[in-house]
Amino acid sequence: MLSLKDILKICWLDSHICENGQHEQIKFRCQNMSKLISEWLFFDSSDKLTGYLANNPNVQLITIMSGKLARQLLALISPMENLHSAYVLTIDIEKNKKALGVEPKLKEIFNDEYVLLGRLQKDLSKLFWEEGKKLTTSKRDQEARVYFEEAHRLDKN
Repeated sequence: MLSLKDILKICWLDSHICENGQHEQIKFRCQNMSKLISEWLFFDSSDKLTGYLANNPNVQLITIMSGKLARQLLALISPMENLHSAYVLTIDIEKNKKALGVEPKLKEIFNDEYVLLGRLQKDLSKLFWEEGKKLTTSKRDQEARVYFEEAHRLDKN
């Protein structure tokens, strides 16, 4: 039986994220956030993200996207079951709040990537704690312990 760590992926969607030398410090922090994230993906176009979601129905994908791409895409992909949640990084928070309205999978809109990553880390801690509780109920205590420990580690940082 697959566990969350086998299917949880995070995608950063931004038109400049894949340019050589761009955002290297952020990418490094992302990729070292948690051992329970099976993969970090960096896409520079909405087509790459929608194609990935269409071709990978068994993943649980958390996305970070620019305000512009979120305004174009979030309403279209939000109903997809394999989209877990979305975070938006933009300069103009109010403009994007107004444009995006109420999106059930939208966690929050940020204008600082470090604040966004801090919120993501707290949300992952909660997600891993809940997964640990589910695994305990299923008598998978050893695996649950891994999730509880990671939830605790993320919550402390």
